Amino acid sequence: MKQNLLIKQKQSLNLSPQMHQSIKILQLNNIELNKWLEKESQDNPVLEMNYDQNDSPIAEMEPAKDELENELNQKDDKGLIDFLSIHKSIISNKNLSNIPFEKIREEEALDGNLNKISLSEYLLFNFKIVSRDDLEWKIGEYLIGNIDYNGYLAISCNEAAQDLNVSEKKVRLVLAMIQNCSIPGIAARNLKECLLLQLKYLQLPEKKYLKNIILFHLDKLSKKDFKNISKDMHISCMEAQHLLDIIRKHFDPKPGRAFYHSKEVNFLVPDIIVKKVNDQFEIMENHSIYPEIRTNLLYEKIFTEYKLAEKLKNQDTVSQKKWMELRETLKYLQKKINSAKWILKCIEQRRNTIINISRFIVDYQYDFLEKGVAYLKPLSMEDVANSLGLNKSTVSRAIKSKKIQLPRGMYDFKYFFSTGLIQDNEEVVSSRRIKNLIKNYLEREDPYKPHSDQELVELLQKSEGIRVARRTVAKYRIIMNIPSAKLRRVH
Repeated sequence: MKQNLLIKQKQSLNLSPQMHQSIKILQLNNIELNKWLEKESQDNPVLEMNYDQNDSPIAEMEPAKDELENELNQKDDKGLIDFLSIHKSIISNKNLSNIPFEKIREEEALDGNLNKISLSEYLLFNFKIVSRDDLEWKIGEYLIGNIDYNGYLAISCNEAAQDLNVSEKKVRLVLAMIQNCSIPGIAARNLKECLLLQLKYLQLPEKKYLKNIILFHLDKLSKKDFKNISKDMHISCMEAQHLLDIIRKHFDPKPGRAFYHSKEVNFLVPDIIVKKVNDQFEIMENHSIYPEIRTNLLYEKIFTEYKLAEKLKNQDTVSQKKWMELRETLKYLQKKINSAKWILKCIEQRRNTIINISRFIVDYQYDFLEKGVAYLKPLSMEDVANSLGLNKSTVSRAIKSKKIQLPRGMYDFKYFFSTGLIQDNEEVVSSRRIKNLIKNYLEREDPYKPHSDQELVELLQKSEGIRVARRTVAKYRIIMNIPSAKLRRVH
């Protein structure tokens, strides 16, 4: 093989560290910016943060809804667990409480509130009572440490036995002790075991049939395949539906959720606040989260004095050693002052960009602010960028993870950017509006005769005059995590 040296000419864009910093500041929301500025002020003495701001608008803060549940390691169970949880906002363990659970509530003075104790603390407290020796305590502590927020054991008994260098039989014994000294269903290895552990403590006349359906028909149950279930179990479809209703009512597929929010409370904090004053919408930046930023005048004065001292470097009154120290100090201050001024410039650019985008959205979506989501217009980032003379990527970075507080509520900036469907009259209807209409129709539907996707198409055409394809309705329904008509039907 012959080797040659070739010279190629190519163009590339290399961003300076200052530009990287500018892009980073633009992408941060108010809370993230506050944390970043605190860190920068510790590294840069010239950057000063003033926390005494009396004229800043105070933003209302709302507790955030649960956003994401931790996924279980058993991927095959995830759909079933979500299916069983679909009609439960918060599943109570009230019907599943046993004596140890009530005991810890009394001893810890929880007054029925599990928010003050974590799942691992609760399990360790109960297991300490039943463990008989140091080995059992060691194994139990290890297993409890591998129980996730949903209450499931995240490792196998074989893996635990290898890690601890003990027999698998001993690990299984300790696991059974943990399962029997806590809320039923905790420390299960899969959904089936979780439901069986709960069934053990429930006194129900249908217990025999429930055990059968949990052991052999969970997958069919998630698909509402009552025909095959009734055939295999020799019961009617109505009785199969009744068993599903019992499982939904009395069982918790995620028993650890009672402790899920014990350590952390999230808040929704707006970056921009919009208020209606005299029929006009006023836009204000929310300064309540991060303080006023400025340069320290003392250091600028010192820098000026050192610059004057530079003129004396050749005079006998200043020694060479002293001059070297002054030069190093001058160099350090010059660097920190330039850095602080660049940060202030980036923050001001960030502020102007976000305010301009907010003003454009408020003006463009005026009908939405006045009348509601039915009047939300389709909007692309490219439209905003062209109108404001910005780059599309700048708009994308500016709205990233940021929220706006409107008189109608709090929204992500991205909420207002949606595609649309072109109608026969060339009008463009926002996809978000269509999703909202579909959701409203399904909330009001007859549970015994739920709307099919085709029926939703006809409803949108007849009631709203919106033409949309059936596959588009199905796509929007799936995006909103709404099951098909077959799975929504109550028999």
